[in-house]
Amino acid sequence: MKYSLCVHCLTLGYCKNSTRQLVRDAQLENPEYLRDLRNFAASLEISADHFLDYLLNLYRDYRGRIVSNGNEVFLNTEEFETDSIREWFRDWACTPVPDGVRPRLREESRERIRLLGTILSTKFAFEAELWGARAANDNRPPSAQN
Repeated sequence: MKYSLCVHCLTLGYCKNSTRQLVRDAQLENPEYLRDLRNFAASLEISADHFLDYLLNLYRDYRGRIVSNGNEVFLNTEEFETDSIREWFRDWACTPVPDGVRPRLREESRERIRLLGTILSTKFAFEAELWGARAANDNRPPSAQN
């Protein structure tokens, strides 16, 4: 995929108008979004010891803006500053969702997951667009029970 930059952005080497959307509440309530986000995070194969540093580096290096309702927002990464954050990363971000299990959102993890999804989407924008999306037609013949 080729991107064309305006003259000003070409001199910078990146588009200064690049934006990513803050993860919305509706996404956090979607179990398929949670499954895809968690499985993607686990597929990165980053140890729980290094996951926080990885996220903070991604956020620091992102040259664009993160927006919510059209307004730029800055992420409060203090949500990750707890004594048991390494265990949380081990249990949530480094472990994929087993088949047949419906992922759920614990209220105390809501903002952490919002931050995790938003920061990962800055680096992996294409993949993030597909988190929670499912095919409308699964190409199966109609069921006789319908």
